[in-house]
Amino acid sequence: MNFEPQWLLYGILFLLALVLIARFGKQLLLVVIVLGVLLLILALSAQATATRQVATAATVSAAGQTAGSVTATMLAIVLVLVLLVAGGAVLYLWLRLRRIEGVTIARRWTPGPNAHWDRTDTPTAAPLEQSLNTLVQLELLHMLRELHGQRQASPALTVEESSDADISWPW
Repeated sequence: MNFEPQWLLYGILFLLALVLIARFGKQLLLVVIVLGVLLLILALSAQATATRQVATAATVSAAGQTAGSVTATMLAIVLVLVLLVAGGAVLYLWLRLRRIEGVTIARRWTPGPNAHWDRTDTPTAAPLEQSLNTLVQLELLHMLRELHGQRQASPALTVEESSDADISWPW
């Protein structure tokens, strides 16, 4: 059999504990009870401290979560307001453009080479009226030229024929 010295030490300590319990049993039991109560008080104190720390951590976490939720809500509200303002601005500009297009349809470009991209506020005559006016003016010009040609033929002055006889003058 294998003998180890530590077992001898354990046996001696056990016998000493039995002697102490037999001799000082009541006092020893009282000391054990007091030590147990002290250990229980220390455990309860440590648990109360841990509970306070957990409550503080939960309060900080709740405050952080509330701040995050409030920030997200505010950003969503600001985004909606920005979208509404942008949509209103686009709608206003679109309506204004439509109104300007309606006004510019009645306006015409000013004639001439030096108009510099100006427009007139008064609308010009319709193409049919303009062509009739042009036709009347051309007929008037034709009649004036005929009258002018008859007046030149009636004077008594004689015109000598020159080498320009082949050219027909419009008047």
